[in-house]
Amino acid sequence: MPHDSALLSAGAVALSTSATVAALIAHLGRMGAVSKQAEQEIYEDALLMLEEGQADDESGVFFAARALIERQLAMDEVVRGTAGQAE
Repeated sequence: MPHDSALLSAGAVALSTSATVAALIAHLGRMGAVSKQAEQEIYEDALLMLEEGQADDESGVFFAARALIERQLAMDEVVRGTAGQAE
């Protein structure tokens, strides 16, 4: 199957950006510059930004991006031991 260079490029940019941001957030947390609560709020803010910016997107990109962030938030809750608890 031939590679679509534009799609490959866009995917690479998105993947490298998201990996870099996630690593930065984790690093700031390890340094104590960002609390676990602030880390969660960063992901929640990102989720809200996606929801507000999706408009009439029919490509599924926004849905997939939201699903990834929601999965990260759920994993963070499991790690903190707060999964299923009301806030």
